[in-house]
Amino acid sequence: MHSYHFLIIANFLAGKSLAKEKLEQLKNFFERKKCSSKVVKIKKPTPISEINFKKSLKITKGVICLGGDGTVSATIELMLKKGFNLPIFVIPTGTANFIADSLEINQKMSFKRIFEGKIKKVDLGVCQYDGKKDYFLLGIGLGFEQKFLAIAKEKSKKILGKLSYFLAAFLELFHLEPLPYKLSFDIKNLTFQASMLTILNFKPKVLPFLPLFPEKDIKANDGKLDIFYVEHKNNFHSFLGIIFFHILGRMNFGLVKRFKAKELIIDSPSEQKIQIDGELNGKLPLKVYVIPEGVRFLV
Repeated sequence: MHSYHFLIIANFLAGKSLAKEKLEQLKNFFERKKCSSKVVKIKKPTPISEINFKKSLKITKGVICLGGDGTVSATIELMLKKGFNLPIFVIPTGTANFIADSLEINQKMSFKRIFEGKIKKVDLGVCQYDGKKDYFLLGIGLGFEQKFLAIAKEKSKKILGKLSYFLAAFLELFHLEPLPYKLSFDIKNLTFQASMLTILNFKPKVLPFLPLFPEKDIKANDGKLDIFYVEHKNNFHSFLGIIFFHILGRMNFGLVKRFKAKELIIDSPSEQKIQIDGELNGKLPLKVYVIPEGVRFLV
């Protein structure tokens, strides 16, 4: 068995290709610190969670992730599969980096935090569908949340960065489509049509001057998920509900329904696409739950 202090996952495909530069800086830092590391470079589309190491590995200190939101989520899945119960240090090199921003991690953060940072425990979301299992930190989106993300990824993400999400969301507001849902949680069952259904674990921090999801009650370590939906009555009702949800939070004049749950099942008579932590993946029916404080980050 080969033993290393750190495992490094470097996604060269993420964002604007900053991972290569950051990796070289990190390797020089570790050389000065006399720390050993096993480096995995992602240079072509590869499921990180399915990486197989040729030899057995023992990682003693932690896992370092260079990439965006999808890279972080996939790295966590890899760790769970390999039994690496270790803290994660994120070096954000993606396009949006919503997970890193929510954890108050930025690209300029000193590598010294790897040794001097504090541990932050957060809940880990789990979703099961079609015999598969995915993990998430931010949340899951259906309807409006899934559609504008798909537009941003397809057309302008690489060029416009975070701005692509705002542009795609604005355009999608004028093409809202009500979709049927059935939710089961605790001992309750809900059936409704909605233009937006969102399950949040974190409160995403998008931009400092535009605090989307400004609700203080969305906590990353309360052992519960926050579920929101805008029930469709007419297009204008849905339009206002979605805007108020993202900009005003609880001050949504009753247009947004919300509840908390440790576990829920989502189903629909119509075939629908899903986004999980910004990745277009999954299908209904979907079972969602949390592992309380299931991940440790170095911040």
